[in-house]
Amino acid sequence: APMPGTPALCHGDLHLGQLVRHPAPDGPWRLIDVDDLGPGVPAWDLARPAAWYACGLLPPGEWARFLAAYREAGGPAVPADGDPWAALDVPARALTAQTAARVLTKAIAAGRPLDEVEGALIDACARMSSAPGQLASGSPA
Repeated sequence: APMPGTPALCHGDLHLGQLVRHPAPDGPWRLIDVDDLGPGVPAWDLARPAAWYACGLLPPGEWARFLAAYREAGGPAVPADGDPWAALDVPARALTAQTAARVLTKAIAAGRPLDEVEGALIDACARMSSAPGQLASGSPA
């Protein structure tokens, strides 16, 4: 299926460790590690921080600060104001499920229990009780 909306230039692997201030310590924020840069749906760039917030791994204050700075800079993934979850829900859920599956298989292969972060991802999947309408309407019978 074609990508929804107008494709934009996306980082492709955005997480908070990819943001640095240059020059340090008060320069503007810069994105690093752009080897996955390409056209895409901007909401997927915010999937990881949104998922971390939804799983309780990113504190609400840090999420709010990040989202406010993103919006102030004119980031295209979410509306300039209002609820960002209409754009972020599907990418955040998908990344949470993918990451949970990866950490679970790694823990099983290593014969070890889940750590706190891995457990938070699994718990978040358990809380995702129903698929959003966008996914349910296109699912096979």
